Amino acid sequence: MTHRLLLPIAASSLALLLAATTVAAQDYDSDHIPPLRCESQFNKTQQCPIEGRMRLAKQLSVTRCVEDRNWGQSRRMLWVTDGCRAEFVADEHGRGRWPGRGRDRDREDDGERLVCESYEQKDKECRIRVRREVRLVKQKSVTPCIEDRNWGWDRRGVWVSDGCRAEFRVY
Repeated sequence: MTHRLLLPIAASSLALLLAATTVAAQDYDSDHIPPLRCESQFNKTQQCPIEGRMRLAKQLSVTRCVEDRNWGQSRRMLWVTDGCRAEFVADEHGRGRWPGRGRDRDREDDGERLVCESYEQKDKECRIRVRREVRLVKQKSVTPCIEDRNWGWDRRGVWVSDGCRAEFRVY
């Protein structure tokens, strides 16, 4: 008697699961661009390069992924930490591009090289004239350098903090 009750429940659960999977797949397959999978392994910070604004499409971890707590993004980098593992897709509002960003700036041969280093967790400002943007080229520290968290820039130069040490390209 209990087996007869379980069969309809299992069948309806399967139907709901398939429907949800189809809706989720349609949700982030809008431009036929595969999602970006970015995963924090062993609670370590992982950085994944991006071309524009992203949004969380599918959480893969048991740990709840919360923007600006254990995942976030800057102009060219998405980061996850503390066990957040997820698939991300281009934000449909901005079509994946940051405001005012062009695609003609991908050449690494122009721009000026700058090394800026934070020692003993202290803030450091490295003065240089910034015309368009700054890109992190090579991280030198064990501490992950994450834009808008422990490094950033303005027209007067680059700043680093909390042990971030890196080489930057200034445009």
